[in-house]
Amino acid sequence: MKIGVISDIHANAPALRVVLDGLADRDVDQTLCAGDVVGYYPFPNEVISLLAEHDVRSIVGNHDAAVLDETPSGFSIDAKRAADWTRRQLTPESNAFLESLPMTIEETIDGREVYVVHGSPEDPLNEYIWGDEVDERALDYWFDNRPDLVIFGHTHRPFVKEIGSTTVLNPGSVGQPRDRNPRSAFAVVDLKSLSVDRYRVDYDIEAVADETGKYLPRKLGDRLYEGR
Repeated sequence: MKIGVISDIHANAPALRVVLDGLADRDVDQTLCAGDVVGYYPFPNEVISLLAEHDVRSIVGNHDAAVLDETPSGFSIDAKRAADWTRRQLTPESNAFLESLPMTIEETIDGREVYVVHGSPEDPLNEYIWGDEVDERALDYWFDNRPDLVIFGHTHRPFVKEIGSTTVLNPGSVGQPRDRNPRSAFAVVDLKSLSVDRYRVDYDIEAVADETGKYLPRKLGDRLYEGR
């Protein structure tokens, strides 16, 4: 069984469409999203409709939570403006979708124990977990029984590590990459072998940047060209 893994879409529908096409081309059986469905970009309802249409299972991210509730004081001015704007745009159906998202996914899929969280097992919404921080000691601290596959989001920077029998993955960001590569990121995991293939795909950044500038700070669109 193959699963698609995505994260940090941030209401970037043009990027998500290209990624969903890429996943379909690779015949994934289901797709998991590690949170931050909305925030930053101007297509929140469209993104949520696409996720529902393609049966993508997501957890909640910190920007999703900020849209549902009061925006945290720790958000940047631009992130706060985007969250507040998004809150006003959501349809009742989109709001209900975000409210339905769980904090984590912890279950057996095709015989493999899979754990998905946006931030970290200790702080599911807000803690950043970088690739070089993940080792044997970290896994033992987080888990009494290690999952076969651990999926993180939040950093917008992809990595994959094999630690003993556990594969740890951050697929990177669909909607706002921050590793100086502007192309959308996603991954495909073969659950039988726990092998991971990572992909980057182009999308119409100019269209997203132009639409963003109509409603939100222009620099949110401009940063997409640089992948930061």
